[in-house]
Amino acid sequence: MRFSANLWIGAVLLAFALLTFLPFYYVMLASVSDSNLIKEGELMLWPKGFNLKAYGLIFDNALFLHSFMVTVLRTVLGLAVNLLLQLTIAYALSRSYLPGRKMFMLYIIITMMFNGGIVPTFLIVKATGLIDTIWALVIPSAISTWNVILLRTFFENVPVSLEESAKMDGANDIYIFAKIYLPLSLPAIMTIGLFIAVHHWNAFMDAVIYTNSADLKVLQLFLRDMVIQMEMAALMGDMTAMSEVSSLSIRTASIFLASLPIIAVYPFIQRFFVKGVMVGAVKG
Repeated sequence: MRFSANLWIGAVLLAFALLTFLPFYYVMLASVSDSNLIKEGELMLWPKGFNLKAYGLIFDNALFLHSFMVTVLRTVLGLAVNLLLQLTIAYALSRSYLPGRKMFMLYIIITMMFNGGIVPTFLIVKATGLIDTIWALVIPSAISTWNVILLRTFFENVPVSLEESAKMDGANDIYIFAKIYLPLSLPAIMTIGLFIAVHHWNAFMDAVIYTNSADLKVLQLFLRDMVIQMEMAALMGDMTAMSEVSSLSIRTASIFLASLPIIAVYPFIQRFFVKGVMVGAVKG
């Protein structure tokens, strides 16, 4: 009976996995197939009219590599700043002897329910001189309340005896945090780090609002502009731009390229993700 139940659970999970994988698989096939055959409904499980012209058009654009590097820089800086701030705040809030601990937690929880909105946030970013800088894409989203709460709960589950033993040996809070809590919280750090990296890699709206310079154009903006240019070329009847590749191929290739780096990184941190995804789920 138990074997039968496990078999049904496995079948359901496999079905959900296929449902989430098939759209991405279709996008990958469409990006390397003849768009005319796609429109005729001939694309099924294998590419039809295999070609890489859409990818060649994207890579031949001199702005692509620059936008890619800007996005990499933003993701690296954002990951470092976000983790540094969120880990230190969570550790401080996990200490029962912190003065005003409940007040700070109340203040943080309130920010989950209310925010200033786009215009006030833009005015603050402008007043601090961050407009048209890479930091405008990093600092405004540096703190995630949800991540802080998860990390705080994880730190609270670490045995207090470890901290007491370290203090008896003369260790201070910084040493305890760096040498005891950070190594023990590696699964949580990797999991939340993945969420942060995905956020910065896929972020679009803040780049539209806070940056105007072409030097700070992130990959998502570049791909959007390329798709718009192809659509306008088709609308205006400019067949020169559309003779080699269609806008459909450009769109699907753009989606695949934007997703590929995160997909490539995920297998290396999967073993941490399995543990860290349950951070804060059980206490005690």
